[in-house]
Amino acid sequence: MPLRTPIRFLDGGLGTTLESPPYNVNFPKDTCLWSSHFLITSPETLSRVHRAFVGAGADVLLTATYQASLQGFTATERPEEQGYGTYSRQAAAALMRSAVPLAKQAFSTEEAMKTNTSGKVALSLGAYGATMQPSTEYSGDYQPESMQLAEGLRGWHEERLRVFKDDDTTWNAVDYISFETLPVLQEIHAVKQVMAKHNRGEHSKDWWISCVFPNDDLTLPDGRTAGAAVDAMLKLSDSEDQRPWAIGINCTDIKKLEKLILQYEAAVENVLGRNSPAEAWPWLVTYPDGAQGSVYNTETGEWELDPEWKAQGPQIPWHEELAEITTAVAERGRWKGILVGGCCKTTPDSIKQLRSQLASIKSDAFYLETG
Repeated sequence: MPLRTPIRFLDGGLGTTLESPPYNVNFPKDTCLWSSHFLITSPETLSRVHRAFVGAGADVLLTATYQASLQGFTATERPEEQGYGTYSRQAAAALMRSAVPLAKQAFSTEEAMKTNTSGKVALSLGAYGATMQPSTEYSGDYQPESMQLAEGLRGWHEERLRVFKDDDTTWNAVDYISFETLPVLQEIHAVKQVMAKHNRGEHSKDWWISCVFPNDDLTLPDGRTAGAAVDAMLKLSDSEDQRPWAIGINCTDIKKLEKLILQYEAAVENVLGRNSPAEAWPWLVTYPDGAQGSVYNTETGEWELDPEWKAQGPQIPWHEELAEITTAVAERGRWKGILVGGCCKTTPDSIKQLRSQLASIKSDAFYLETG
């Protein structure tokens, strides 16, 4: 009998949750930090959101560092109570590291300990384009020209990773490293090279790469196929001698997810071999957006409803559709495990409904891991 596939739950969209009730945040249009800006202005609010996701059933929390970079913080003006001016690199690094205990502490509340005693923290490291103003992780339009090459991207990712790795207390509190929303093949190679160099020894971490697929033809922003992305993630070389613990898809329309996962599976099979057991496969991580037909305009900073989507009539709820896709993936029995959650426009309620929906499905193909 095939092994049952374990399922763990990731949280949802931090920034868009902050924009929603009861937080109702309006992010400044001139900041490239977005939700990371709250590490300066209101870490208590970030803690509230983290706790809300834990209360909704998230097993893994992403830190508020998706858009964080040394360049972004050192270009940010200090608030009046901190004396104005911009942040030094040392102060910027300390702010970035402060996101890790904020997430970790969300699993330590009395309420959380009743249901989840082994929650995990994933260090969120967005694409280089996520730190630009306006952001370009959905277009893959990377500037300057040096950032269109693996060498330039490798140096940038290495510098940011070391902000966390070089501080033992911070690094020990991290359970996973998440390289998210990667839009170009060169960036996949860059982060693999960084992890090959820095993720070794007894303090090494499980890590994942997830890509974004905004194009109607299911390709990356750079035009490469999902299969090419998987090849880049899993094929080994002298400078890329580690495979990620998980590979996946995030910040992508849920309507594309099923076809993309099938393309991923065909590509993994091609790399690892047709008869490779699930134990040899990576975990699959999927956290599609819950935008329900809305598209984020990076120029205006606004969500705009696609009229074609509205014309299609009533849609299946996000949590039901994702539960169906996840069940089908588990029933095929290929992946070592599944980490599932949400990206933009998904809230604690979204994760609660998703967990409840999967818990209601009677299947011998999977089980929900509990703390």
